[in-house]
Amino acid sequence: MSDKPKIAVIGAGLAGMRLTQRLRGAATVTVFEKSRGIGGRMSTRRAGERRFDHGAQYFTARGAAFRDFLAPFVAGGTVAVWEPRLMNEVVRDAAGPAGEDDAGSTRYVACPGMNSLCRAMGQGADVALATRVATISRDGATWSLKTTGDTLLNGFDYVLCTAPSVQTKDLMPAEFAGHEALAGARMAGCYSLMLGFELPPALSWDAAFVKDGPLSWIAANHSKPERSGAEMLCQSDNAWADENIERDQDEVRETLMAAFTEVTGTDARQADYKSLHRWRYAKMTTPAGAPCLFDAARGLGAAGDWCGGGRVESAFDSGNALADAVLQDMRSAQPGA
Repeated sequence: MSDKPKIAVIGAGLAGMRLTQRLRGAATVTVFEKSRGIGGRMSTRRAGERRFDHGAQYFTARGAAFRDFLAPFVAGGTVAVWEPRLMNEVVRDAAGPAGEDDAGSTRYVACPGMNSLCRAMGQGADVALATRVATISRDGATWSLKTTGDTLLNGFDYVLCTAPSVQTKDLMPAEFAGHEALAGARMAGCYSLMLGFELPPALSWDAAFVKDGPLSWIAANHSKPERSGAEMLCQSDNAWADENIERDQDEVRETLMAAFTEVTGTDARQADYKSLHRWRYAKMTTPAGAPCLFDAARGLGAAGDWCGGGRVESAFDSGNALADAVLQDMRSAQPGA
């Protein structure tokens, strides 16, 4: 029987997979992911032969740690540079809901879909997909998790949550020391409209930050490396999404399709595939103000892009910071430490 600590990681996005990478050698780690696939908001929607990056659109690497981490994935082809023709006439000064403030930065995408990086990171990991954790409760000296299917999972020395801040706050036990920071973090919503055409729309650009109206971002998904087809991905303005988050979803889809038609001159009704995805928590607006949240006394922690700048790299940095804290706590608990 292994005497390694037992760790539950909630969420299989970039922060969760980075935690898992860092901790697997020192602990027995199980990842619990509510969705059917790995990736979190670095997601790829498949519909037959069509593929849409309907979460994060690309990412940048400003820090040395993230650049060094990406280097072998770039060399191996899992990550590639995307150099889109940007629409210069109507662009936002600030980033769209899933883009970044990236003037002068190299834009990267994972291949063949944005979820490919997290999937590569999770190779060999123990990941329980389609498993939503409903409660976390103390069971003597360890923690127990109960899923929405009423499965009880026992004996965890650490529980580390990488869900969006609001969901993490709702899930973490009342005694978690990070609740005040979680309460201060704010995230905005976003809608992703996916349109599949028989032929690519005749556009002079591959991507645009839209200035006015309900849309904030439009991209020809097929312009990214290792993509093909004729798929357009549109994302809404964050404030507009929050105002319309509970609106009838058919009405939201029709409104965004009309906006796409107005901006591009291509009638969205000509698309043979039309789908809408609602992200309730898509973009950080007010960070938690710490690289991660770790309650060493209770073995509870939280990480995510909402801890920092809201970028993909922020999720990586936060996962790294929490891994450092947990590893240090493990070392201090060893006899003679």
